[in-house]
Amino acid sequence: MPLFAIIGHDVANSAEQRKLTREEHLARLYTLDSEQRLLVAGPTPIAHHQSGDTIEMSGSIVIADFVSLEAAQAWASAEPYLRDGVYSHVDIKPFIHVLPKPI
Repeated sequence: MPLFAIIGHDVANSAEQRKLTREEHLARLYTLDSEQRLLVAGPTPIAHHQSGDTIEMSGSIVIADFVSLEAAQAWASAEPYLRDGVYSHVDIKPFIHVLPKPI
């Protein structure tokens, strides 16, 4: 299956809503992972405290296998962070995995 990068863009001051929606968001990622379709996923922080704690996120990146762009769009459209206002929008782009070499 082809890979797609799904880039979620957080609204300003999204931290509280992120906390409320996080479990549902992660559950979908765990499903992709259990299906061996998830390459990588994680948030993109804006800044950190000196202690290392994250202050705010600018968004998230998910790179995963989908059968088509339409399937990736359908999956992203059902994203809890998008539904609940954490993300203002998502971008979806085809992705080619070059390095490290895929197994």
